Amino acid sequence: MALASRYRRDLAGFSTWLFSIAQNIGTDHLRARREHLPIDAALEVRADGTPDQDAERRSDLARLALLCGALPERERELVALKYGAVINNRLIAKLTGLSESNVGTILHRVVQTLRERW
Repeated sequence: MALASRYRRDLAGFSTWLFSIAQNIGTDHLRARREHLPIDAALEVRADGTPDQDAERRSDLARLALLCGALPERERELVALKYGAVINNRLIAKLTGLSESNVGTILHRVVQTLRERW
């Protein structure tokens, strides 16, 4: 049976039908390219922690996000550069126009503030 003869005008427009075909072909292509491992390989996958530890970590991250969200914009930017982008104080100073010692001082105070509020 030819593909075109399977088109039903009463169910969808031609472009919708054609898009569905293209989408299915793309999905099939990506599935075929996936690497398949034997089920026994799952036995060697190690979990990073227990479900309780994962929940505690998510809770801590949410709490930290709230505390950081309450910081002034400049301090949030410095924290993001230092701990998110893992950039050293010298480069942060160049990026922000602050002195290297000022960056270090501000970051130290921010960390102290976050610890107090924790």
